[in-house]
Amino acid sequence: MAAVKQILLKGSLLLLLLTALNLIYKATLWQDDVIEYSNIEKVIKTAKNAEILYLGDCSDSYFGYEVENEKGISQILDSLLPNTTVATISETGFHAGMYARTLDQLPEHTNIKTIIVTMNLRSFSSYVFYAYEANSIDQRMVMLKNRPPLLNRFLLTFKENKVYKGPAIKEQLKTQQKNDKTPLTKYNSTYQWKSAIENEKWSKGKKELAIGHLNNYGVQITASATPRINDFDEIVAITKKKKLKLIFHLLPENTHETKQLIGEDLTNLIAHNRNFLHERYNTENIIIIDNMELLPATDFIEKLPNSHFYYSGRRKMAEEIAKFLK
Repeated sequence: MAAVKQILLKGSLLLLLLTALNLIYKATLWQDDVIEYSNIEKVIKTAKNAEILYLGDCSDSYFGYEVENEKGISQILDSLLPNTTVATISETGFHAGMYARTLDQLPEHTNIKTIIVTMNLRSFSSYVFYAYEANSIDQRMVMLKNRPPLLNRFLLTFKENKVYKGPAIKEQLKTQQKNDKTPLTKYNSTYQWKSAIENEKWSKGKKELAIGHLNNYGVQITASATPRINDFDEIVAITKKKKLKLIFHLLPENTHETKQLIGEDLTNLIAHNRNFLHERYNTENIIIIDNMELLPATDFIEKLPNSHFYYSGRRKMAEEIAKFLK
């Protein structure tokens, strides 16, 4: 009995010590660490003088070789709304999880009234989910999780989210695509579908293009099995709590050759996923600006599915968004 009391006493003392250390850390070093390791300082500064905050990914920050037109969707949108300031937080690899953490850090008193969140259909696929850029962004999110600050700092030091590269990413993707079920098609999983294409007697170029489309769009979005849905749900909850107007911007997709390459199985799956997002998020408190079919193939920088657009495409998107804000 004495031994049990001794263990309980030591446990209580340890808990009190950790609680005290957590309070000291939060009062001293925590804010500096959040700024250094998550780049969240920009969010706080941005919130001071803007009415609209645009959260984007590479679609808003990658311009290819267009040196003379290095303006993202959000910057063009800002120029189309002369009486409103549009602030931007966009980076390659950003995804709904990072958007949610960013919104969580917005000050209670802010000028921002409207949030525009990029909704990238490709980001729901395992291919994009396990990409190196998104992988490394996850590491930066550690300090922003809703946990005791000292625990977050400890987990950051010991790399709670391992950043995978090269062969490790390929193996990770292979495992996940075996688990990505596609009951709306004749294939059991994305992996089985991909294997069928790899066994086709096609040219190397056609095969690579077809697999590129399948990797990016060959996922059947469900509320239970698609991790990014949890992130978008959290964005909805945060903006509701902060009483912010929420707009999801569904990006254009370069699916002009999808049916010809792979057939209706994939185009039907894309349509299903698009409808799923509308049914889940297009409510009286949320607007979805659906630009999925807005652009011709000539407005995309690459032929393979990607979210990289020439200036002409970025401007068309900004003009469509502006219609909802004027």
